[in-house]
Amino acid sequence: MFFWYVFASLAGILQRPNDTEWFIKYAVVAAIINTIILFLHDFIILRRLKIQTDLENSRLQTRNAEAENLLLKQQIQPHFLFNALNTLKVLYENDQKMGAQYLIQLADFLRVAVSHNHKFSATLEQELIMCKNYLNMQKIRFGESLEWDLLIENAEKLKGYIPSFSLQPLLENAIKHNGLTRQQPLKITIRQYDDFIEVSNNINQKEYGDISIKSGLSNLAERYYLLTGEEISVKNDGKSFCVSFKIMDNEGSNY
Repeated sequence: MFFWYVFASLAGILQRPNDTEWFIKYAVVAAIINTIILFLHDFIILRRLKIQTDLENSRLQTRNAEAENLLLKQQIQPHFLFNALNTLKVLYENDQKMGAQYLIQLADFLRVAVSHNHKFSATLEQELIMCKNYLNMQKIRFGESLEWDLLIENAEKLKGYIPSFSLQPLLENAIKHNGLTRQQPLKITIRQYDDFIEVSNNINQKEYGDISIKSGLSNLAERYYLLTGEEISVKNDGKSFCVSFKIMDNEGSNY
């Protein structure tokens, strides 16, 4: 209604032409119209930017919530606990000494896991402690069918940060989706080089393995992107599978 009144008034002014006076009025009207157009243009742009910003914030909050939800689901997964307790039962029936060793590793693993329950990131050193507990448990379980190694190039990088529960699911996936035999042992390597941490394993895929929805890997990629704005690296040449990503300088993010 306001703009209709303005344009009607301007039209009335222009209907009374009178040489120089008319041109002056025309110039004034043109300036007013131009100002109104610019005002509307800027208003529309600002409104559109606000809508886009609100939408992006909403998407970010949704992605963050989904990532946290997946993180909580993957922490101490039920099938891991089932396998761990079943293995412990078998070990105690056959070799109580090995069963006791397994129980110690399991207790240490659970202690670290519970302490990280509400953390989005942890130091590389903290994550490696949990990984070593987990791999020692699996070594007791699989014996010579499993080999693993930890290579640290720069001890200072142990103070850097990575997403919580980012390495152990990669180790679990390697064991879950590959065959383990004495003739063809699964070889897992955790390696820190430059500013990166890398988990790799040889591929000896099971003929009838568990169905994978790759939730652990996709969850890691999502959480790492939220923290750093960067992507993780995943390589598969048919002979080996490798996941690597940059170690963060601080607990929050790198950017």
